[in-house]
Amino acid sequence: MTDDVGQPFARSRPQICVLIPVFRDQSGLNETLRILARDESRFDIIVVDDGSPEPIRAPESAGAHRVTLHRLECNQGIEHALNAGIGEIFDHGYSYIARLDCGDLPLPDRFRKQLVFMGQNPDVGIVGTWARCVNDEGDYLFTLRFPTEFSAMKRRQRYVPAMLHPTIMIRSEALQKVGVYSDRYRTAEDYELFMRMARDYRIANIPEVLTQYIVSETGTTAAKRKRNLVSRLRVQQDYFSWTDPHAYLGIARTLIFMAIPFSCLTAVKKKIWK
Repeated sequence: MTDDVGQPFARSRPQICVLIPVFRDQSGLNETLRILARDESRFDIIVVDDGSPEPIRAPESAGAHRVTLHRLECNQGIEHALNAGIGEIFDHGYSYIARLDCGDLPLPDRFRKQLVFMGQNPDVGIVGTWARCVNDEGDYLFTLRFPTEFSAMKRRQRYVPAMLHPTIMIRSEALQKVGVYSDRYRTAEDYELFMRMARDYRIANIPEVLTQYIVSETGTTAAKRKRNLVSRLRVQQDYFSWTDPHAYLGIARTLIFMAIPFSCLTAVKKKIWK
């Protein structure tokens, strides 16, 4: 018996597929796959190379987990890379999509706990976790603790995303209903998806630190911060509610943050959230 690409079935397909987009970060991908190889949960992995000048390499497996590498011919942006991977995930019938970025690491038991949570809460479309934030050298900076009650998350989303993108697990059925990532909100595609998902499903966070996340002052986070704030403002405008005072305050906050240097924000977070 063979699967849809003519390979012998070694086991039944798991419920979870881990989706990792990558652009010019072979070392980060290697580290993430190294940690995933140790994970005893059942999942497959799809890596999408977003047109890296030097093609990304990935093994056929990481530990017991099957790895599929999909390469885009040219760099199109993370939302296009994610949607390319999601297309394959839908085609193969995975029930859940777990997100990670290169260099970010799932901490022990993350996927199992998210899977159990989804099974117990069928009205939840996306579930995230709290995150341990480190710098490029792996030194601890601070912990991101997000709200867990749906009402508090919706209120927070008037200001900023109520969950961290690389920590989330998405219910595939819910994503098929609300639609995949939009290309109208470059660098804030996750924020817009969270807002859209919360219209039809609950979103939630598990109040445990289950993901390690890199806050890089030299990488994408700092370099694209201004663009991210502009896109965030667009999301806030498109989902604006005239009757919600937090909608007005959220826009004001974004405009103020456009004038604050990234390094200052990181320094404040270190002191407040440590």
